[in-house]
Amino acid sequence: MEQLEWLSESEFQILVDHLQEGIFVIEAEKFSYVNQRMADLCGYRVDEIIGRSFMDFIAEEDREMVLGRHRARLSGEKPPEHYDLHIITGQNEKICCSLNVGLSVNRSGRPIAVGSLRDVTERRAVQAELQAIFDYLPDVFYRTNMDGVVEKISPSCFEHLGYHPEEMLGTPLAGYYATPEERQKVVNAILDGGGKATQVEAALKRKDGKVIWVSTSASVRSSPEGRPLYIEGLARDISERKRMEEQLLTMSRIDILTGACNRSYFMERSEEVVRMIKRYQHSATIMMFDLDYFKSINDRYGHQAGDLVLQAFAQVCRKEIRESDIFGRMGGEEFALMLPETFIHEAEVLAERIRGATAALAITFEGQVVGISVSIGLAQVSDGERALESALRLADIAMYKAKENGRNQVVVSSK
Repeated sequence: MEQLEWLSESEFQILVDHLQEGIFVIEAEKFSYVNQRMADLCGYRVDEIIGRSFMDFIAEEDREMVLGRHRARLSGEKPPEHYDLHIITGQNEKICCSLNVGLSVNRSGRPIAVGSLRDVTERRAVQAELQAIFDYLPDVFYRTNMDGVVEKISPSCFEHLGYHPEEMLGTPLAGYYATPEERQKVVNAILDGGGKATQVEAALKRKDGKVIWVSTSASVRSSPEGRPLYIEGLARDISERKRMEEQLLTMSRIDILTGACNRSYFMERSEEVVRMIKRYQHSATIMMFDLDYFKSINDRYGHQAGDLVLQAFAQVCRKEIRESDIFGRMGGEEFALMLPETFIHEAEVLAERIRGATAALAITFEGQVVGISVSIGLAQVSDGERALESALRLADIAMYKAKENGRNQVVVSSK
C-alpha cells in the first residue's frame, strides 16, 4: 500500500495496525496484504493469511454471493460495495462482519480489491433482539415523515387495524383515523407540547370498518442542527377500557330495570332543552306519569310482578316517543317525559295514546293477568327562572289532580 510521505514505513505500519477495521488487499483472489487487525479478526498470524485465497475465510452460506460480487466488480459491473458477510476464524468460530470494498490497481496496473472489515457480531445480535422485540411488540410503533406519510410500522398493526405493514407503508397516517377531528387531536397535542404528545386518546378505523380507540404518545425527532426529520409514536389499543368506561357511564345514567334515564341524567338533559328554549324561544312540554295502584300490585303479586309492570310501561312509552324526547324514571312508579319542540296540545294527544296503550296491557305473571293504568299530568315549559323545576312541579300537580279525579286519565296544567 502507498504510504503518506510524512510518515516512515514503520510509523505507517503502526498506524494501519491500530485501526479498528481490518484492512486487506486482494490480488488474483488471494490476500496480498492484511493489517494486524485483519489477522486478529480472522484468528491467524499475518503471514498465515498472506497468499491464501480470500474464499478460505468466507462462511459456506456467503461464498457464492461474495465470489460472484468480487468477479462482477473485476468485470466492470457495480455490485454493492458495502454489505454484511460471515467469516470463519482460525478457532472455527463464525462472526458477522461489515465489509467495505472497492477496486483499484497496483503499481503494475493490475486490478486489486482494497477493503476493510469490522466485526459487527455483537451489534447485529443486539439488532436482532431489537427486531424481535419490534416484531412481537403488542403496541403499534410507527414512524412518519413530516408530511404524515408512514415510513415504518410494527407488525402488530395487523392485529389492531387489520392491515399488514406493507399495506400501510407510504400511505398517509391521517387516513386511518375515524374522523379528521380525531387526527387533529394528536396533531394539536404535538404542537401544544413543543413536539411531544403523551397518551392522547383517539379513534382509529380498522380495515373492516370497525372503530378502535388508542392511547398514543408521539415525538418529533430532529437532526443535531434542530431540523425536524420525522415523527415516531407508540399507540396502545384501549378499546376494551373505553368500552368499560362507556358501560360505567351508561350505568351511572340509566335506570337498569327500565332502561329509562335515571333522575339525575333526566334533569341534566332536560336542562339542556331549557337552555335552548331560552336562547331560541322554542317550545317544550313536560309530562309526569304515576302508575295507578302500583303498591297494591306489589302487595298482591310481589315485587317481581311490580318490576314486570314497570318494564312493560317503559316499553309502551318508548314505542310512542321520538328519539329526541327524554324519558326518565324519577323514582318508584313515577316517570317523566321531556318533549322538545312540542306544544302542550300536541303533547296531550301523545299522552292519551300512552294512557290508552297502558290500559290495554295484559301482563301475565305466574298464570295470572295483571292489568295497569296510569295518571298523567302535563305542563308547558316556560323560559323563566327555574323553568324546569317549575314545569315539573306544575306537571306533578296536574298528575295528582288526575288521580283525585279517578285515575287513568290525562290532566293539563292550567298555568
